[in-house]
Amino acid sequence: MANLKEKIFSKKHWIFDIIIGLLLIIIIILIDILIMRFKSAPGEFKGLFLKEEEPLLLENGNIPIQKISAGEKVFIPILNFHHIDKAPLNLSKINKSFYVEPEKFEAILNDLIKNDYQPVFVSEIAKYLAADELPQEKIMAITFDDGNEDFYSQAWPILQKLKIKSNMYVMTGVRGKNWVTPEQIVELDKSGLVEIGSHTVWHPYLTRISKIEQSRELKDSKEFLDKLLNKNINVICYPFGLFNQRVEELAQEVGYKAGLTFDQDAWQKSDDLMELKRISVYPGLEVIKFLDKLRNEGIGY
Repeated sequence: MANLKEKIFSKKHWIFDIIIGLLLIIIIILIDILIMRFKSAPGEFKGLFLKEEEPLLLENGNIPIQKISAGEKVFIPILNFHHIDKAPLNLSKINKSFYVEPEKFEAILNDLIKNDYQPVFVSEIAKYLAADELPQEKIMAITFDDGNEDFYSQAWPILQKLKIKSNMYVMTGVRGKNWVTPEQIVELDKSGLVEIGSHTVWHPYLTRISKIEQSRELKDSKEFLDKLLNKNINVICYPFGLFNQRVEELAQEVGYKAGLTFDQDAWQKSDDLMELKRISVYPGLEVIKFLDKLRNEGIGY
């Protein structure tokens, strides 16, 4: 009887050894497979073996930021408008192109929102790029040139309703019923939804005037707005989008951190804040389609 028990126990031990051996072989095979897959696609397994870095956060503490390389081109659309109103019938075709009717303007804003664009101030864009950082959300900017009265009467109510940030660049020497008043400029600035910037004093062709005149246009407009709003104005919008190296240098000397021009493009160079490109919006432009086209064409820059 004892011999029978020993034989049964020995047989069970032998079966157990075989099972353990088979399990070890299976584990070794699985490890080999994992190693091969890891070598061929390490990104898929990063989370398994490495602790991912915590994303950087913006000031509000909940928007992740991605790092960008110095000089890298990044997609940040900056839209430009002049008039939000019906164009007078007696205008030329070219001048009528500067007018976008309020209904069309509101439709553009709603399309931007539906496509996850987040309008910000140009100074915010400049701050991100200067730090070689970019929010992971689709930031963009909406800008208005000249300080036309219809911004206050037509565009501003729509922007308020949708709670959208915008940027307005004013000529500080121009006065009259067709332009926003200093009191309105202060009101817009205090709203927290409008960033005011300089469009020089008299809207000259900066590349065609003397260095002394260039400096005066850049400096005097900034000083006027600095005093009016009791803050540092750091964005210059070049009249007609025209500038050269001397204009850039003078602008930086008087304290501007960013400059705006025109180029019908949305790919910005992160190390060239004095030449930020803008897209002029005319009545027939399908903004979202145009932005999609620019984004697809620029991938791989």
